[in-house]
Amino acid sequence: MTHANESMERQMRCTGAPGSYRARVGRKMRTPRPTVTEGATGDPPMERRAAIARAAPYALAGAGLLAAFIAVYVIAVLTETGQRVENTALLGAAIRSEAERGRSADALSPVSLATFGLAVFLVVTAGFARRRSGLGLVAGAVMVVAVVAAELLKDVLPRPAHIDGPVWLLRNSFPSGTVAVVAATGVGALLVSPDRLRWAVLVVGGVALAIAAQSTQIAGWHRLSDAVGSGLLVAAVGAFGVSVLAAGDLVADSSVGRITWRVYAGILSVGGVLLALGTLLLVLLVVFPLLSSPEGGRRVFFQTAFPLFAAALTPLTLVLFARLLEGRSLGRRPAEERDELSEATGSSTVV
Repeated sequence: MTHANESMERQMRCTGAPGSYRARVGRKMRTPRPTVTEGATGDPPMERRAAIARAAPYALAGAGLLAAFIAVYVIAVLTETGQRVENTALLGAAIRSEAERGRSADALSPVSLATFGLAVFLVVTAGFARRRSGLGLVAGAVMVVAVVAAELLKDVLPRPAHIDGPVWLLRNSFPSGTVAVVAATGVGALLVSPDRLRWAVLVVGGVALAIAAQSTQIAGWHRLSDAVGSGLLVAAVGAFGVSVLAAGDLVADSSVGRITWRVYAGILSVGGVLLALGTLLLVLLVVFPLLSSPEGGRRVFFQTAFPLFAAALTPLTLVLFARLLEGRSLGRRPAEERDELSEATGSSTVV
């Protein structure tokens, strides 16, 4: 009898019957796998690679804008032709009436260190008010870095004396600090504004930037390249700021973060008209050389055309930055953005 029981127990161990040794061991080995939450791999090298991949498109855009800034400097400042053309337009400001230059200076009078500090404070506060403190701090840092960089570069960048002239004409004025302040305010406002209101910020910022770029030339403060270069520099710093947000996983897709094509079409149409008018003036000067025969005639044409070019081209740098944010919501992780969108959708369907 004992021999039969021992044989039956050996048979149960071999077949894995319920309650057997093998079945018990099998149940112990089948432990549940740990779940990994979204965005938390726990692998530092993998997380670094993911951060680099998220930031790379915006960093490349910033590098492209910075390359355009350098190209403007090389062509307009380092070449004799660039200096000759821009100096002709700048000297034409002296031919304008005192009233014209005064009105332009009055338009630029709100641009000061105090108003810029207030703008930075408001932008940072807007980020905190939207419960996106990281976004507010990055936007404020972008504004400060862009303006400080413009002022430092104006003092550091060389301007070869290819063309003779008075001392004030030979000193470097590239890029414009005044235009940089206006452009930085526009970029900061675009960063912290709600996705649905970006179109309004772009329109207001574009108009303000056009007025600043035009007024600095009419007042005789800056050249065309100074204004365009400032816009490109600020947009580049803004793109690098967005890359920092992307590296921190604070850039998410947004279904409402798109600006309608009508806004872009309107801005481009106005810019196209201004470019056409400025180009027409220069074509007339080439076709009818006698128009430049009176003393200062050429300067008048250049001084009239170049402010139009500045009003058309400088706002386009803000448009390029706005396109970089197209379809993106800033300051929150993608999962948080989806949760907020789902809650808003759910609450809107409640009867």
